[in-house]
Amino acid sequence: KAPKNIGLLLAILNANPTCTPIITGLAAGWPAGKSAELSADDEKALAAALTKVPATSRGKLLKLASTWGVKGLDTQLAELTKGLLVVVADAKATDAARLDAAKQVLEFQPSDESAALKLLDALTPTTSAELASGLIEVLGQSKAKTLGATLVEKLPKLPLVARPAALRLVLARPESTKAYLDAVEKGTLRFDMLQLDQKQALASHPDKELAARAKKLLALGGGLPDANRQKVIDELKPILAKKGEVLNGKKLFTTHCAKCHKHGAEGLQIGPDLTGFAVHPKEEILIHVLDPSRSVEGNYKAYTAKHLDGRVVTGVMSAQTKTTVELRDAENKLWAFPLEDLDELLESKLSLMPEGFEKQMKPEELTDLLEFLTLKGKYVPIPLDKYATTTTTKGMFFEDAGVGERLVFKDWTPKTFEGVPFVLTDPQGDKIKNAILLYGPNGKKTPLMPKSITMPCNTAAKAIHFLSGIGGWNFPYSDKKTVSMIVRLNYADGKSEDHELKNGVHFADYIGKAQVPESKFAFAMTGGQQVRYLAVIPKRTDAVIKTIELIKGPDSSAPVVMAVTIETP
Repeated sequence: KAPKNIGLLLAILNANPTCTPIITGLAAGWPAGKSAELSADDEKALAAALTKVPATSRGKLLKLASTWGVKGLDTQLAELTKGLLVVVADAKATDAARLDAAKQVLEFQPSDESAALKLLDALTPTTSAELASGLIEVLGQSKAKTLGATLVEKLPKLPLVARPAALRLVLARPESTKAYLDAVEKGTLRFDMLQLDQKQALASHPDKELAARAKKLLALGGGLPDANRQKVIDELKPILAKKGEVLNGKKLFTTHCAKCHKHGAEGLQIGPDLTGFAVHPKEEILIHVLDPSRSVEGNYKAYTAKHLDGRVVTGVMSAQTKTTVELRDAENKLWAFPLEDLDELLESKLSLMPEGFEKQMKPEELTDLLEFLTLKGKYVPIPLDKYATTTTTKGMFFEDAGVGERLVFKDWTPKTFEGVPFVLTDPQGDKIKNAILLYGPNGKKTPLMPKSITMPCNTAAKAIHFLSGIGGWNFPYSDKKTVSMIVRLNYADGKSEDHELKNGVHFADYIGKAQVPESKFAFAMTGGQQVRYLAVIPKRTDAVIKTIELIKGPDSSAPVVMAVTIETP
């Protein structure tokens, strides 16, 4: 039964509607799911109070009334929800007010399909990143059955920075995961919007049917190939068996590719850096060249901005803030638009790189270009942008705001240590993952990291050089000679060998200049942290290594790898 003083509290509330601590106290202290027997006078007092109290407290009082078992609240509930949804849709309201209204809607309408879909309608390409991410987090509490499938449809139109939260919500539910895989199979979405850990989670999904479908699509490069493009690739496959002329291939790169791609010191980086492309086989590079939209890295997707004055600009996303969006077009021109002046901001399924490259070059010229791109000199860097798991310009181990747990170079240009060149991945502020952080049991973020990462090699190696030898919770935090990371070399003939890298021997803590015998201090970071150097020497220098696998050791550390360079025989 309800305590006798509830009637008195409701009477006080009717006399003083702004005395909201009464509502706050009741809402906080009332046991979940416990009903109350209110008298007819109490229910009348409650109904009157609902019309008087401030809108910010009305939802709590209504939820209390529903918990108490008061009947006949449908009208008030509908009116309150309608008012809250107006606030959510009001672009002139503050983000905080819109998010608070959205939270209230789901507090007492968690299963309502219509309410969830209207909250989704507030997500537009011009919605601020903070509001979009916040709304998605709120929608994560919804029990609406159609929410996941509808969110899948809206994924291409969401602000880029809100996409990770939306994908987490989609992949957390079997029905929306199925809808996502359906969209990939139809060609309306691709796997390239997923992070590496999300791809791995899909491939090992507890639903065996979903896992099998995901593995099949991943094997196809993240999406089904365009039939016409595949026909072109099949027709040109004979050139893969031919040896081209490297010098002519370099000239062709300068003429046709350097406008958007870097290779070494040459070219502009609008699209992916091709410096380390030599670790990929020719066939894979041919697919990238002839079917550039088959698998587009998230950082290089094309967006189309439609301005209210009729202008249309297509380019890769350079930056997006609460008020503006910047696109860089294929001519390296930067366009900045206020979000309020945009009619639409649409993500394209296509790469900024156009199809039909085979029409610009003869087959023998393509042969020369492939020979240049796959040329393995003395040193071959492995680009980490596809395999990186963390952004080192943000806190890596506990939270993004952690200043001390960052690894920031003064600049992100290539570095050389004792004659070995290394190519760093530029995080572009804090937008791009630029280093490999493996699993660790401590902290908040490290337990979410993968326990292994596999990278291509496709060459024999005299040595494999690392800017690494550091991690969280390494020496002197712990002086035990435990295994922090295993470097597994998988040879093309099916054999493999493991190289164990140990705490206090190869690995030291990142936080300062702690020294260990089997790695060397290489670079000081802007915050006083360190990055070290070490090398792994293969036992078989004449055998082709197909892939290099980095595996987390059994200890409590969290290893970090900033760059990898292969030294060929």
